[in-house]
Amino acid sequence: MRQLRQSARFGEKVGALIFAVSLLASPAVQAGKSCGESTVDATELMQALELAEQTRQVMLKTGASTAIIARVGQDLSGYGLRYSHLGMLYQTEPGQFSVLHELNECGSDQSGLYREGLGNFFLDDVFAFEVLILIPPVEAQPKIQQLLQSEAAIQAHHSKYNMLAYPFDLTYQNSNQWGLELLSHVLSPTALPNRKAVQQWLQQQKYQPGVIKVGPLSRIGATVFRSNVSFTEHPLKQRLSGAYQVVTVESVDSFLQQQWPTMQRQVLKLTSTEPKTQ
Repeated sequence: MRQLRQSARFGEKVGALIFAVSLLASPAVQAGKSCGESTVDATELMQALELAEQTRQVMLKTGASTAIIARVGQDLSGYGLRYSHLGMLYQTEPGQFSVLHELNECGSDQSGLYREGLGNFFLDDVFAFEVLILIPPVEAQPKIQQLLQSEAAIQAHHSKYNMLAYPFDLTYQNSNQWGLELLSHVLSPTALPNRKAVQQWLQQQKYQPGVIKVGPLSRIGATVFRSNVSFTEHPLKQRLSGAYQVVTVESVDSFLQQQWPTMQRQVLKLTSTEPKTQ
């Protein structure tokens, strides 16, 4: 398994902000983006920190120790989606939280797991400063907390990355899929010894993946020019129709609402900001 790592890109830029210390840790490259020098302007920095602080306040107000959070990293409205990427939020000490999530390695076919501060989660060149917060039932939170701080979280990670990974195949894994597969170990009443068992359990529980429609020209271009996109493991029917089943944030949200009817759900957004043009 790939070792859990951290990277450092923005640390020096925010060292002078006392407020930021509790919200920023080591950041990571954005899923699906190529590696290179990146700058963050002061406005974006403060917006990211403001949204991080609002998220932290929600956690403090509800008394939750864990949550599933999702950001608007890309404009996916053309696919009928709002949120692009989820992370697992957990308490590291009273009043302080970190995020564990899977990220694509510089647009390659590899991924890694990263732990970072809340501020960094919203600094990754997001499309809009908005967050979906899913707070599990009280009885599930200690299990998730323990899972996120154990080797099990790393073992659930499959480093071979595909942005459009088929949810019921072992070849690849995308970032949202890692989160869903990890949560399956909490949701299932019996042990799930491997990824195959996890995916079989998800099918038994009637998990419904999201559907991404990709036209033939876009499919050819993605296959040729993007290392982090593959269509080969999808069933023939999906490849012929161009409608691909994928683990999306919205599909995870719907599944968790079915599994946890008492789950709390909140959306926070900075109303004073406008989405970026991509």
